[in-house]
Amino acid sequence: MVQLIPISSPNELSEGLKEIYLGSFPSDERREWQELVEQLQHPDFIVHQVFYNQELIGLITTWGLPGFTFIEHFAIKESIRGRGIGSKTIRFITETKFPRIILEVEEPTDKSARRRIAFYKRLGFSVCKNTYWQPPYSPEKKKVKMLLMSFPDKIQPGEFMEIKKHIYLEVYQSKEFVDLE
Repeated sequence: MVQLIPISSPNELSEGLKEIYLGSFPSDERREWQELVEQLQHPDFIVHQVFYNQELIGLITTWGLPGFTFIEHFAIKESIRGRGIGSKTIRFITETKFPRIILEVEEPTDKSARRRIAFYKRLGFSVCKNTYWQPPYSPEKKKVKMLLMSFPDKIQPGEFMEIKKHIYLEVYQSKEFVDLE
């Protein structure tokens, strides 16, 4: 059984969670650990520990933004990937937690990225065709060309700029990239 347990204080962040987070994302696509810890003070940001049969197996970080939940990061422990637990976790959150979800994925330039996109499509997510860049998490990191995916409905052309603006301003605290195409 999948359980999401939100973390309410930095004391609840474990070394196991840190290892999953740092090991699952390239440096340019994530915050430094201390930045993530500090982000817990933001009222719209939540780190959810993912448990399966009472074992910590992953994490989901979310932002409650106007009209949607933005999943900033989702990772399952590498040693248990491929067993359907990631699908169960996403189904759990789409069925019980968040009515509309937006997330970022890498462009389909390699096998891993294509598998990730196919994973979300199988779970009912749609790819947004608009050009999207993930702003850099810090001055020493690079911006990353990504795709936005949404559930349960597609991002409509008229709402893309508003969604992007909320993500850039709230998640990345970046006014500079709001108009980046």
